[in-house]
Formats: sequence, C-alpha cells, structure tokens
Amino acid sequence: MPLLAGAINSYGPVAMNYGFALYFLPYRHGFVKRGLVGEMFSRLTWMPRGELIAIEYAFLAAAFALSYVVFRELLFGTVAERKLAAALLCAPAMLPHLGFLFAQPDVTLYILTLGGVAALLWMRPLAGAAASCLLCCIALLAHEAFSLMFYPLIAAILLQLCMRRRLSWAAGLAHVAIVALVFIAVLHFGTLEVSPDLILREAQVRTNVGVQRQVYDVMASNLTEQRSLLRQMYGAYVWRVLATTLLLSLPYFVLLGRLLFGAMRAAGAPRWERIATGILCLTPMTLCWLGHDVSRWLGAVGIDATLFILWMYLHEQREGVDEMPVQNSADDARTFLTNWATGPSYTAWLIYLLVIGPFGATGIRSAEQFVQAWWGP
Repeated sequence: MPLLAGAINSYGPVAMNYGFALYFLPYRHGFVKRGLVGEMFSRLTWMPRGELIAIEYAFLAAAFALSYVVFRELLFGTVAERKLAAALLCAPAMLPHLGFLFAQPDVTLYILTLGGVAALLWMRPLAGAAASCLLCCIALLAHEAFSLMFYPLIAAILLQLCMRRRLSWAAGLAHVAIVALVFIAVLHFGTLEVSPDLILREAQVRTNVGVQRQVYDVMASNLTEQRSLLRQMYGAYVWRVLATTLLLSLPYFVLLGRLLFGAMRAAGAPRWERIATGILCLTPMTLCWLGHDVSRWLGAVGIDATLFILWMYLHEQREGVDEMPVQNSADDARTFLTNWATGPSYTAWLIYLLVIGPFGATGIRSAEQFVQAWWGP
C-alpha cells in the first residue's frame, strides 16, 4: 500500500522541471556546488525529454525500492507493524510527496539519507557512523541544502546512539564536524565561475526540454540578490497556498509530534533529548529564509520525523529493550507505536493522510487545488 500510494502520485510538471537543470551542470568549468548529478550524466551529449523522464523515474524507482528494502520488516511484519508502516509511508511528506515532486535533487537526497539511516541501523554503530558520514558528504555534493533538509535526521540518530552509549560522543562529534567542514568547503570552492548564460547555452544544445535558468542564476547570485528574488516570489498566490497548506496539514504534524515524542518518552529518553530531537526535525523550516519552496521544507520535516520514528522502532527491535534506559520495559517505543496503529483512531488518521494528498514544491496538492478553484491560478 505505501509503495502504491507513492507510485500513483509519481507525476509532476515536466516541460519546465526545475530539477532538470541540474542534469546539465557538470564540473566542466571547475568544481561547482550541486554539480554531482550533472557530472554523473556529463558523457551523455543528448538528453531528450523521454530520456530525462526515464532517468527521473529510475531515481524514483530506486527511492521506492530502497524504502521497501529498509522497512521490509515492518511492511511484512505483524498486522500492527504493517499498519504502522502503511500510515507513515503513505503520509503526505513521504512516498506520495517524492512521487509527486518527481525531481532532482530531492529524490537523490532522500536515497542518500535512507542509505545513511540503513547504515546506522544494520551496521555496528562506529562502522555505521563512518558509512553514513560518507553518504552525507556525497549528498552535500549533490545539493548543499542537504545540510538543513536531511542531515538533522542523521544528527538526531547519532544523538540517540550516543545517549544509549552505543556510540562514543567523540565519534558522534567527529561525524558532525566532518560534515560541517565538507559543507563549508562546498560553499567556498563551489562558486559558479562562469556566466549563467554560458551554462544555459550549453544545456540547451543537449536537450529539447526547456531548462530553467533560475537554477544557474541562484548559484551565481550573492545572498542579498537571492533574498531579493525570494521576496518577489512570495506573491499573493504563494501566500494563499502556504496558508491553506498549513491549515490542511496541521493535524499531520500534530500526529507526527505525538508519535515522535510519545515513542521517545516510552523509550526513556530524557526531556532535553526529546526537545533537541524535535528541534532537529524542524530545522528544514529555516530554509524558508533562503527559498520559497515551503512545502519542500515541510516535506523534509515530515521525512525526518518519520524516518526517525521508523529507525527507532527497528533499532529497538534489534537491540532489545534490556539495553535501553527505560523506566518501564513493558512501555517501550515499539509498544507505544503499535498500540497507536491498533487503536480506535487509526482508520480515521489513515483516511485523512491519504485524502489530503502529497506535498509538492510550493504547497500541498489539495491546497493548490482549493486555491486555484477559489482565486484562480
């Protein structure tokens, strides 16, 4: 069901897809931030519309397949586990969001994030930290926004491992320091050294699809220019979609908060750790200061919280409750989450999560439809 819900939403605007521009941004003129994906396909001299769509679907299929692999124990576990996985993975910020967004770089960043989560779940803590650190550095090469979109999730997992004494604080802090240094290096050395016009001309001779110049303009602009562009983009339509999105999706985030904090409380996490984890999951919203794709940031919040909940459930299942600092071993995170999945409110929540639709770039799908119906596009 979760994979089906994502698959039926796997469509998005194709003619002027923002993410397509990244396929034409290689390291030809020197190292540049966001250039990793473009470098991967730099040997393809001609990428028509059909081929670009096929590539996008290949990335999307990889994201869905990896989701299946990582969470297969839940997807094919007990009835309660299957219901829990169905609700969380079918939610607006998860597989439907990835399918509807259908664009670079978010799908790539999700794949790398999920790889880091899997490493911290399947491998010994120190080896998992090393592997996830490498994947995080690769993600920063794909897009530096990974630092605020999905790395907070990895940091939250590292925090819990350190708190449970499964990983040393030195290793956890080293992980954060290395990723921070790579992030700084990407920003410092990844400046676009040539004119956006040159990159655009090179892109246009390699495809028959319209390439959005905005990607290259943003990379060539300074912070002041980017903030000025952002103010122009926050027009009446965006504010209406944003307000409707927040109204429609507020119950979803209330549910995520209830499950996240409830599971951590049941697992015996101290109050300060619960607060710190909540702040980390909300970190993507700081990107509103730099970009107008508010629903992408909301989607990242939902993905971070959801993956943390699922990681905590599976990790606790592997480690056993006897190694956890719980006050009541009968009231652990798994019990809390499965009790919710088998509770009387589950069906109503599942219907709500499916009906409101996936997050897009600037609004939840239902919100965009409501606003267009009332005020027009």
